Amino acid sequence: MSEEIQDRSDAWTIAQVLNHLLDTEQRYYSRIRRMRKELKPRMRMMPDPDYTRLSALRAWSQFYELRQRHVRLLRSLKPGEWEREGTLTPIGEITIASLVRHMAAHDSMHAAQIARRLSGRPE
Repeated sequence: MSEEIQDRSDAWTIAQVLNHLLDTEQRYYSRIRRMRKELKPRMRMMPDPDYTRLSALRAWSQFYELRQRHVRLLRSLKPGEWEREGTLTPIGEITIASLVRHMAAHDSMHAAQIARRLSGRPE
């Protein structure tokens, strides 16, 4: 299957979705590390970079490696650390737990998007 499958001309390809997941994983990982170490860190949303820079396989491989590190970090958290806070502009106050819940929903949405691309079903 081509990594360039799209269901419409303005939609992301599979490679772009995987590049986006990698970028997002890097951001979440960094934010969670900061919230664990710093007292209420102030963070901000960043603009999306170029999501065409890596092939689908390369983006997936890097995402997978980083996700493994991220899961190890999350497993090492003590119960009280899940409620550590930070501020994410323009969202507002967040906790590690709320960020992880968002991460799971985000992953699910994009996994479904990739499945639709592969099946040929429209968005």
